[in-house]
Amino acid sequence: MRRTLLAIMLGLVAGLGTVLGGCALTRLPNVPLTLTGSPATPPILGPLDGTAAVASRADWESRRVPRLKTLFQSQIYGAMPAPARVDILSRVVLQAPAKGPIGTIERITLAVSLDRPGPWPGGRPVVDMILITPKGKGPFPIIAGGTFCGNDALFPKTPEPQTLKVRTTNMPLPPECGGGLPAFMVEAIFGKNANSPPWEAIARHGYALASWHPGDVVPDVPGIAEPYLAALTPDGTPPDQRTGAIAAWAWTLSRMLDVLAADPRIDPEHMLLWGHSRHGKAALLAAAFDPRPVAVWALQSGTGGASLDRDEVGEPIGAITASFPHWFAPVYATTAARPDARLLDQHQLIGLLAPRSVLVGTGRRDQWGDPHGSFRALMGADPVYRLYGLPGFAQTSLTKPAEVGPLAFYMRPGLHGIHSQDWAQALAFFDRTVPKLPPTAPNISLKP
Repeated sequence: MRRTLLAIMLGLVAGLGTVLGGCALTRLPNVPLTLTGSPATPPILGPLDGTAAVASRADWESRRVPRLKTLFQSQIYGAMPAPARVDILSRVVLQAPAKGPIGTIERITLAVSLDRPGPWPGGRPVVDMILITPKGKGPFPIIAGGTFCGNDALFPKTPEPQTLKVRTTNMPLPPECGGGLPAFMVEAIFGKNANSPPWEAIARHGYALASWHPGDVVPDVPGIAEPYLAALTPDGTPPDQRTGAIAAWAWTLSRMLDVLAADPRIDPEHMLLWGHSRHGKAALLAAAFDPRPVAVWALQSGTGGASLDRDEVGEPIGAITASFPHWFAPVYATTAARPDARLLDQHQLIGLLAPRSVLVGTGRRDQWGDPHGSFRALMGADPVYRLYGLPGFAQTSLTKPAEVGPLAFYMRPGLHGIHSQDWAQALAFFDRTVPKLPPTAPNISLKP
């Protein structure tokens, strides 16, 4: 019986790898523990697109940062949607546990107002945010990020399931959410925390947690996503730069932060983002365009996330844009066969987060996600952090994260998923780095 079950699970792994494409299940060899590959290019402070090299922190902030934001939109992610008003439609306390570290579990239903109506029921996106706060007196630092399969999958079935009823999403779900797999198989393949973060552990560390389903804004299904993306794309945007789903989900993150920053229970100076896989890409992009997050944990974000595009080890641009054309601007796919035409790589995206904390997590059997490329992306972002007088990225181990500085990396055993070990690494990193972020940093010049 056990052998039969194992054979079924291995078959599901192989089959799901074919379906998911952008995940790591099709690339199972162990990644070497010795770093390989070339340094990230172009040099992050060097000349860019005919402009001079960066000379100082002020030069980076005033000249290079705006240029990089423009290029990331025009060449990879598409136009970022315009800021929008978020209305709170309702608040419902789902549970207030008498025991344990959790204070309240609350559902906040939100509507995002746009300049023009879109294909959503009622013409505008409606999102249910699940907000979990610890016991004690706030304001609390908060960890915010999206779920893959809707809020119904977020909740445990015990205890007291009747008190945790939520509105099930009406939007189409990606293939991995509709397979009808038993919960123990999902956990075995994708990890214990694939659908639900460890609420109690997070609360014990003193953090609140906000979760929602990004697919309520843009469904994560090719083709079906297109009218939603069109509705979010700013007027006048060239067709090949239409808003991609990663940009739309990053924009959604910022809209959720709008609500959280106004909540007196939440500390607006200590808002942290996290995401796995495609949501890791969105978390990095959100923080690159929004200065409020003080730290980001990107887990197995791969191509278009923390991994270098120019690396030939991980998922190629041609493969990811063929499987998930809605994630990026259409122009991104055209660069697959023209690597010399690319002005950007992902170390520059990480550099846009400086001086804030960034943890990149990977799995040793996630070659498709390119752990080595992610490590070298952090190395490539190092010079920007040094502009701010920070230690930068001096880590040498691929498995053990740095114990100093705002940049860190780890590679755990296993495949593409979310495990308790990942959350343990993230909470330790947040505990270490977030309280020590300097409110200001010296303007260090690179000129002789």
